[in-house]
Amino acid sequence: MTGAAVATRRGGAGRARSGSSGWRVFTAWRVFTAWRGRAGWLRRVLLVLSMGLAGPAAADPLLFSAASTGRAMDAAIEAYGGGVTPSYAASGILARQIERGAPADLFLSANPDWMAHLVTAGVIAADAPRAILSNRLALIAPAGTAPFSVDQVAAALGAGRFAMANPAAAPIGRYGQSALETLGLWDTLGPALVPTRNTVATVAAVASGEAVLGLVYVSDALGVDGVEVVLPVPAAAQPEIRYLIAATGAGQDPEGAAAFLDFLASDQAAAIFAEHGFLVVGRD
Repeated sequence: MTGAAVATRRGGAGRARSGSSGWRVFTAWRVFTAWRGRAGWLRRVLLVLSMGLAGPAAADPLLFSAASTGRAMDAAIEAYGGGVTPSYAASGILARQIERGAPADLFLSANPDWMAHLVTAGVIAADAPRAILSNRLALIAPAGTAPFSVDQVAAALGAGRFAMANPAAAPIGRYGQSALETLGLWDTLGPALVPTRNTVATVAAVASGEAVLGLVYVSDALGVDGVEVVLPVPAAAQPEIRYLIAATGAGQDPEGAAAFLDFLASDQAAAIFAEHGFLVVGRD
């Protein structure tokens, strides 16, 4: 099935509207599931009720996707014709929500370990995950900052702060720490670290001047006002970055999920992701 054919079959305002209702139900359910302790039984009751209340609104597939894919994925969904409800956060946070029963139809992870975790948990079939994207790391600074070399990082930081997604929660945090250690920069930047929730928050911290340097994926900074890529991480220190996607066993629209997966494998989707700074696996 071609991307154009999929988009034509799945497009339509009716499906897009129904997704917003289903998302409200899911959001309410997710808030209540945060209540633990003696209210454990209530979580189970609310899960059952949320499935029933969603009704026809469950027709649109729900996509849980790594925060760094947000701009590109929104563009891909628009090109597809809508009818897909995305939710963006750090891969680890999304994986834990899925493991606890969140009704995601698709999971796109920036960390293969979290995908493997869900396979082990029995939520995703072992042969389902496939790599679709890759990325590169870079240091960013506020707009107008001139590029510099590795041996100028300490001077560029000065007494300022360094923003990066929390290594304990986000894949890019782990990738970033590993790359900086390889470059001999972690002892300089680590003590100045202001951990953020994800790359979106890192870009915001640098653009606002809260941090003088940040580490993100190249795709996060490409074409974004307020920041400059000042030092692409050298190839020797670049980790292997793979974004994996798979259908889950927890969703309510497996057919819709499969159709959107077909679209993501199309030339049209590949061009969108490349335009947003991603490397498309099998095409780069």
